[in-house]
Formats: sequence, C-alpha cells, structure tokens
Amino acid sequence: MILTRLHIINYKNIENIDIEPHAQLNAFVGMNGMGKTNSLDAVHYLCLTKSAFTRIERNNVLSGQDYFRLRGNFKNEMFSTEIVAKLRIPNQKIIEQDKVEIEKISEFIGKIPVVIITPDNKSELIESSVERRNFMNKALSQTDKKYLEALMQYNRILNQRNAYLKNNHADNVDSILMEAYDKKIAPLAKIIFEKRFEFVTKINVLFDEIYKNIASSNEIFKIEYESQLQDADYRELVKSNFKKDILQKRSNIGIHRDDLIFKMNGNLLRHFGSQGQIKTFFLGIKLSEYLYLKEIKGTKPILILDDIFDKLDKSRLQKLISLLSNDYFGQVFISDTDKERINKIFLASGSDYKIFEIENGSIFNEYGK
Repeated sequence: MILTRLHIINYKNIENIDIEPHAQLNAFVGMNGMGKTNSLDAVHYLCLTKSAFTRIERNNVLSGQDYFRLRGNFKNEMFSTEIVAKLRIPNQKIIEQDKVEIEKISEFIGKIPVVIITPDNKSELIESSVERRNFMNKALSQTDKKYLEALMQYNRILNQRNAYLKNNHADNVDSILMEAYDKKIAPLAKIIFEKRFEFVTKINVLFDEIYKNIASSNEIFKIEYESQLQDADYRELVKSNFKKDILQKRSNIGIHRDDLIFKMNGNLLRHFGSQGQIKTFFLGIKLSEYLYLKEIKGTKPILILDDIFDKLDKSRLQKLISLLSNDYFGQVFISDTDKERINKIFLASGSDYKIFEIENGSIFNEYGK
C-alpha cells in the first residue's frame, strides 16, 4: 500500500501541510516539537481512524481551532482510494472513503494496513499486559473481520457484566442475569482465543525469519501465549469463580486476562535480557507484525518509524536500513531530529527517497532522490 498524497489541516500543531510522499523512503526531520511525530500520526489516523498517541479526540485539534481534516490518497496493485478523516469539536467525527461516509468503522479497519514503531512501544510492550493484548488485537483486527467483531461484542458485554457487579451488593446479584451474560460471552471468548493462538504460532515463525536479518547473535527467542482458556472451558471457569467475581466486583475470567510471555534462551526476557537484547527482540516482534499483515493482506503495509534511530546502535541501525531498502518492505515513513544522519542513511541505502524538513508545523524544505 502506498500513500501518494497527504493533506493535513489543523491536526495537533500542524496548520496546513500538503505533500506527495515517495513510494519508498520518507523522512520528516526537525527539532523536537516541530510536528514530525504529528505528521506520522496523521498517516496512522487515516489508516486506522484514530491517533496512535491519544484517545481524546479534541487533543488532536490545533489550539484555537474547532476542527481538523486529514486527506490521504492511497493505492496498491489492486485499487486506489481517497480517505478523509475530519473532526469538529466537541465530537462530530466523520470518516469518508471516496466521498462516501463510512457508517461502520469496523468494516474499514484493515483496508489500509499499517504498523507503527515508537520508542514508547518497547517499554510498554515489555512491561504491560494491556499493551501485549493490544499488540495481538491491532494485528488481528486489521486482518480478520470475524475477530474484530467478536472482540467488540466481547468488550461490550464484559463492560455490562462488570458494571452490574460493581453496582450491586453481593446479596442482590442475580445469578440468572449473570448466566445470561456468560452464555453470550462464551462463544466470543472461544473465537478470540483460537485466533490469538493461531496468531502467536505464526508470529513465532515470522520472528525467526526476521531475526537473522537484524541480529548478529544466536539467542533463541520465543513468544508464548498465556490464556485461562487453554486448559478449561470458559463456562466451567466462570462458574467456579462466581463467588470471587461477586466479592471483588469484577470479572476475573476471560480473554481480557490473556497475556504474552517473552522468553530468551528459556528465561523471561524482561528479567534476563540486556538492553541491547530487548531492543533487538522489540524490533523483531514489530517487524514480524509487519510480515504477518503483509502475508495475510496480500499487500505491503505502510511502516511508520517514529524517532527510533536515536535508540539503536550503529550495527542495528545499519541492519534495519538494509532491510527497509529491500523487497521485505514497501513505503516507509520515518521521523528524526538529525538531518545529516538521515541523509547519510538514505544515500547509503541506494533507494529513492524524500526528506521533508519541518518547523513549527510547516514544511519549509523538501528534497530527495
């Protein structure tokens, strides 16, 4: 998938940017706070209808304005399309494809596959089970409509179940109503569990494929899927935990408690891995996500790398750029504070590119090869 034109109006600190990105390598360069990351986030928003950095939509609007508008023209070997995302405060959000409003966002997700890698991703993915579930959800939601629909329904019913538990005294909990919730949740949990299991199995294979291209060491990494549903049926588990749910006023059983376990040479990565090994693993798992989307969707996703070059040593950086320049990847968007570094990297890659210099939310220089 290729973004051929990007138009940003009133998005975060960007008043008006209108550019034609290169089909291969693109970089936004400038000092911190100038709009590099916000430009990349606009690309992410057009692909997934949301920011990669905030859930509060009004925070995406330029200060002093009451709306933003994003427009992207995309194409691949099969089709071309125009996506428009616009928001007017307080919360009038509209997504359009080819001038037709999209009524059901879940039907749009996955049409323009994207992977984003940011410095915060690393610590969040290593330390947070929520982010590890989000990692699975983001990849599967872009490739499997049945998964996305099951996940949305599961979360909706789970929220209802939790609200009921929270708002009722233990003596007043209606077991028949709880049974009704669990009857609806059970088949959804089964779908999600099975698809996550398949995903993790595939990601391990893809990780092995990509790891040899980004590392010079021989560590053995493994990603394990941990779920309460691995050894028991949801309905049986929830019955045995019924009293615990009532006392704690929350749902203790379900795929919302799933996790991924990252291991290196049989040990927990976050306990035994060095900073360099953790960086290599993180880069590998995110690039494995890219390969997964590429394989399932049959098109190369857009890859966004936000401010990660400062976090990589010279060896890893060279291996990454070598990868980005071959047939593994399609269109890439990068942000960096060092113009000279990005120039050298792009020239050494042998690929064509464009560099956009940005200051105070505006492009003041554009050049490339």
